[in-house]
Amino acid sequence: MAKSAPACGNDEPRSNSNAPCTSYNLRMMRYATTIGLSVLISLLPLLTAAGTVKDSAAQPPTISTFSVVAYDPSTGEVGVAVQSRFFAVGTVVPWARAEAGAVASQAFGNPTYGPRGLQLMASGLSPQEAIDACLAGDEEALRRQIGMVSALTGEAATYTGEECMSWAGGRTGVTLDGLVYSVQGNILTGPEVVDAMANALESGDIPEIEELTEHEERALGLEDFAGRLLKALIAGQQLGGDSRGMQSAALLVCQAGAGYGGYTDVKYDLRVDDAEDPFDELARLLNLARPFALITEGYNYAYAGDFQRAFEIFEFLIQLDPADLTHHYHYACALALAGDSEAALEHLRIALDFDPEMIQPAREDPDLASLHELDEFWKIAGGE
Repeated sequence: MAKSAPACGNDEPRSNSNAPCTSYNLRMMRYATTIGLSVLISLLPLLTAAGTVKDSAAQPPTISTFSVVAYDPSTGEVGVAVQSRFFAVGTVVPWARAEAGAVASQAFGNPTYGPRGLQLMASGLSPQEAIDACLAGDEEALRRQIGMVSALTGEAATYTGEECMSWAGGRTGVTLDGLVYSVQGNILTGPEVVDAMANALESGDIPEIEELTEHEERALGLEDFAGRLLKALIAGQQLGGDSRGMQSAALLVCQAGAGYGGYTDVKYDLRVDDAEDPFDELARLLNLARPFALITEGYNYAYAGDFQRAFEIFEFLIQLDPADLTHHYHYACALALAGDSEAALEHLRIALDFDPEMIQPAREDPDLASLHELDEFWKIAGGE
């Protein structure tokens, strides 16, 4: 579900003229068994009288955090992954808007930097200019930490105030395949944390200090944008992460038209508010969420003629959840669109044998139109 905040995704629904075809929506409905309501958590502002000194005991706790903010020009995805020894970090730190950029506001975080930074970058300012504008006139500027990336300028910037608690710092970069990123953290075990995060993005490697959980291994099995953000986060934790420990984590990814059914831009909005191992839980949630997002992505690639990428996605879905054989149906659609009738029929047979209720939709699905003329299709689909 999308955040209620204006900065996350697009507030208004996409026009029906841009929505996927009806048969596509029917297929997607099979995966919408439950839809939860987003939890809206408001932040109580610090009330102080003009000209008085703020009572440090009354101030919100510092968000000891490490995060990665990134933009992939090849897909248009923007996002943030974050972990903290802080309750519900996903309600405060990560912000993203498709075709604009992404922001992480942490340390003595000011969450208004999220929507403001996105608006400034959407207007054409660079990340550094947007950070400078946010900090201008801020009495607590030296206690802030910010990371921003712009989808318009293709740049990244990070800022760490001099009064952020040690170790604190960040770095920016661009990977060989063009991923633009900023990694930053405060109250970390050391600079090696952000270095490991950057290295994970640039090389794909993570330190082998602790064995990955089963959920983490599955989640990192696909080198998509979300997987790379999660890998960077895990790499940072492998070298110590937040010096105070673990508690919450979040993953926010936006991409034009990548939300449920193609109607919104919020591809992933996953939050672990309080857990003994938030990395494992975030990976588990990503594994659950991926079918929704990847089915949409797979069909988008197929309709655009990038069949190889579509095949890779549907093959991954089959491996991700071997018990759900309906993923073979989506693979069959992509294969049929690509003109590989033999392989399409093979996967379609697996899907329809597993779930006969898909037979009637298969008879009417325009993506399978090339198969409707074949006798073998009607043998599989029950004939008429």
